[in-house]
Amino acid sequence: MADDSRIDVLDGRFKRGQLAGLEQQMVMDVFSKHVSSVEGVVNDGKEATVYLCRGRPESGIADAHVAAKVYRSRRFRAFRNNSDYANPQEVRDRRLAKAIRQRSRTGQRAAQHRWVGREWEVLSMLHEAGASVPEPYDHAPDAVLMELVGTGGVPAPALAQVRLEPADAQRVFAAVLEDVEILLDCGLVHGDLSAYNILYHDGRPRMIDLPQAVDVDGPADAWSLFHRDIDNVCGYFRRQGVSTDPLGLAMKLWARYAT
Repeated sequence: MADDSRIDVLDGRFKRGQLAGLEQQMVMDVFSKHVSSVEGVVNDGKEATVYLCRGRPESGIADAHVAAKVYRSRRFRAFRNNSDYANPQEVRDRRLAKAIRQRSRTGQRAAQHRWVGREWEVLSMLHEAGASVPEPYDHAPDAVLMELVGTGGVPAPALAQVRLEPADAQRVFAAVLEDVEILLDCGLVHGDLSAYNILYHDGRPRMIDLPQAVDVDGPADAWSLFHRDIDNVCGYFRRQGVSTDPLGLAMKLWARYAT
C-alpha cells in the first residue's frame, strides 16, 4: 500500500504535479477491489484531485467508470481556512484537539482525515435521503470513491459552464432547491454551494463537494453560510432569466427547517 506519510514527506520537496503518480498508486492500493486502473484526471481542484478510474465489473458497481477524489496535503490546498467549518471541540482526544488547533503536522493530518470522513458521511446520508449527489462507494483516510457523474467516462460540466433556456432554468432551479431542502431536512447546510459545484447531467443538477457541510445547530454560523449558498445559486439562475429573491427565499427555507 502507498504510504500516506511518505506522500506528506515528499510534498515538502516536490511540486504538486510530481505527486500525481503517488496519488494514483494510493488509489489503486486502497480501492483495488473496486478499481482496475486510473485513466486520467477529471478535475484538479482547490482541495483535491478527482481521478477517472475504470471500475471492476465483479465489484458490484454497475458503472464502467468511477471517480476517486483524493485530498491533497494541506500544503497544496488553496481552499480557504476551514476554521469556519471545523470544530476541534468535537475531538474527544484532548491532545489531538490541541494539535488540530495549533495546526501541527499531526493536527493537520488529523484534520484532513476528518475532512475526508465528513464528505463520506454527508454523501452517504444525502444519497440515502434521495438527494441528487454522486453515489458513494468506498472511502479511505485521504480519498473517497464515488459515482462518476457523466457518460462514457466523460464528466458532466459544472452548471456554471451551462447556458440554460428559460424554461429549463426554472425547472433546474426548482430541482436545486429540492436538494437544498433535503440538506436542511437532514440538519445540514452545504456551506460552499454555487454553480461551480453543481454538475449538470441528463437535464438534472447533481450537487458535489460536501466535506465542509455544517450542522444547522452546530458551532459554525450556519445561517450566514446558508444565506451565502442561496445567494450564490440565485445569482446564477438570475443570469439565466429566473426571477429570484435570495434573502426572502433563504429566510423562508430557514424558518421551515431550521428554527
